[in-house]
Amino acid sequence: MMNTNNPADRLRIIRKSKGWSLQDVERNSNGKWKAVVIGSYERSDRAISLKKAIALMQFYQVPVTELFPDLPTQSINSSITFDLNRLSSNPDQGGQEVSRLAKSICNRRKDWNGQVLTIRSNDLQFLALLLEKSESKTLEYLTEMNLIKS
Repeated sequence: MMNTNNPADRLRIIRKSKGWSLQDVERNSNGKWKAVVIGSYERSDRAISLKKAIALMQFYQVPVTELFPDLPTQSINSSITFDLNRLSSNPDQGGQEVSRLAKSICNRRKDWNGQVLTIRSNDLQFLALLLEKSESKTLEYLTEMNLIKS
């Protein structure tokens, strides 16, 4: 029985919604996505990294959030503002991930003040996925690392 909340099952549902077989995926991607690999992701025989999941969803032209349709969302009661100076000097791997995301958000918003960045609820959701933590654990991490401007 298929669990539609399982990302592996969601991969299969998304592929089939396009009317594609595993071989169609390989053919339509010009061999970038091998049928055997996609099949192993869909059976949970092989873990898919977030980076590859994002690339695959881009290939399918589907938002990555479709892999996690029932992901509980928390609203941010107060705004979360990053101190970009502290963030850029953080050597921690997670801090580097947060820094890359912050730079991307700044570029997307054309916000280059370079001092602070206030993130939105969906930014926090994506950051939590990137760090492989819940939203509350992500907030705890950001606070512990002193990355949030008070």
